[in-house]
Amino acid sequence: MLNKRRNLVAGICLLILLLVSVTPALAGQYYINELLDGNPPHQVLKEGPVVRVVQPVVPKPVPSAREEKDEEVKKETPLRGKVALTFDDGPDTHNTSAILDILKAENVLATFFVVGEKVERYPAILKRIFNEGHLIANHSRTHADFSLLTNDEIVELELNPTSKAVESLTGYYPLIMRPPYGSLRQDSVIYLQEQSWRIVRWSLDTFDWDSTRNKPEQILSRIQSQHHNGAIILMHCNGPATVRVLPDVIKSLRDLGYEFVTVTQL
Repeated sequence: MLNKRRNLVAGICLLILLLVSVTPALAGQYYINELLDGNPPHQVLKEGPVVRVVQPVVPKPVPSAREEKDEEVKKETPLRGKVALTFDDGPDTHNTSAILDILKAENVLATFFVVGEKVERYPAILKRIFNEGHLIANHSRTHADFSLLTNDEIVELELNPTSKAVESLTGYYPLIMRPPYGSLRQDSVIYLQEQSWRIVRWSLDTFDWDSTRNKPEQILSRIQSQHHNGAIILMHCNGPATVRVLPDVIKSLRDLGYEFVTVTQL
């Protein structure tokens, strides 16, 4: 009996020793695996709610014959839910203007994550984005990699100057942001949330920015295979591929039964 007790105690001690000896790196990997297991691949990558401070008054346009036809099709197609088209890296005069023309013709609202240096360079395009009812959000001033900056630098050098430039033109100071490249340390996530910033990444990358895989059929194939309710769709203002494929992206998602909204409306 005594030997059995000694063996039991020895076994318990050995188990405790094994648990204590797990390295921090291995424990961290367990945590990462737990996160991956608990989050589906199409989950919207955003932290916290997103809120627009000012909503511009946009006159309701008189529907064209095509829009009336689209409304009839919409009534016949059961809605799957909502998706948000988002456009990074604008504004500019050529691609952003063309994107706005398409969105206006299709009666679609979107979210534009703008770069501060370009806001200062193309104020008229920024005003057009706002006046046509789209949501403006912050994508830094210089498109810097935030993981290489201190938290104070992120706000003082990149976010605050950009939102102030937008505010000077529209009266609206964006507190919604998307880090360039989606790159942001976890300590920066916490810091920005404490400063009332709302971080919005994406859940469907069209790869319109990658010239090796941004043919229209490739982008549309991603839409067809990865669409989901609540999708935040990543596109860009800095390339002709987006302009070429955008009408087909809109048609494809409409045919699938989705309604287009800004990220604040998801």
